[in-house]
Amino acid sequence: MKKLLSTLMILFVPSSAFGLIGFGMQGVSDLSKFETYTYSDGGVNINSYAMESNPFGLGGYGFIDLFGYALEAEVDVAAGEYEFDFGNEIMGTVGPIPFGWARVSYAFTFKKNIMDISIPFLAKAAINAGGGFGSHLSTPRADFGMVQALFDGDLMDLNVDQDVIKDRLGDYLKDNLTETNGLHLQAGLRFKVLVLDTHLNARYNLAKDVYTGKNGFLQLAFKTGFAF
Repeated sequence: MKKLLSTLMILFVPSSAFGLIGFGMQGVSDLSKFETYTYSDGGVNINSYAMESNPFGLGGYGFIDLFGYALEAEVDVAAGEYEFDFGNEIMGTVGPIPFGWARVSYAFTFKKNIMDISIPFLAKAAINAGGGFGSHLSTPRADFGMVQALFDGDLMDLNVDQDVIKDRLGDYLKDNLTETNGLHLQAGLRFKVLVLDTHLNARYNLAKDVYTGKNGFLQLAFKTGFAF
């Protein structure tokens, strides 16, 4: 009986297995960013400039891994900064004004170990690939619609109380959040550093208008945590 149990364990538990259940933290970087947006009409000019750096964020993850297959759930928040200015031919230009953008995402991914590999100084390493589903909620970028809302449609009179602008901005951002659901594909490397279970993933999200005018975005994630 003991020999039979031992044989079954050898057959059903892969020799390169890491942990069966894990969780941890992740740092993410989007490899997409806003490009320059320009609006000019009737003496009104609005410029929303390209982001100088890619948005970066943090999040958490958890997974169940069995027989080389894994189901992973994760959530992350990323943010970026850019500048915009606006004005008219009568009152001149206001700005450039620093402005922020943010997104919140969650995702479920089903992936499979493709092959075990050997990397110097790492006890175990494996390449995996998979896909899944995600949901993204992002703030709108500064454009004509936002500036028009801040000044109640009158872009020739820019003398509006700052407290009023702040209230209008808060309402505009809340009312114009972009919510997008879509599939994603990813490839990754899993390895151990000391006692830490570590992952490096590249993922393409099919998510329209998370970045205005784009059908999706590429994301890198570095994850580290514990597996048991």
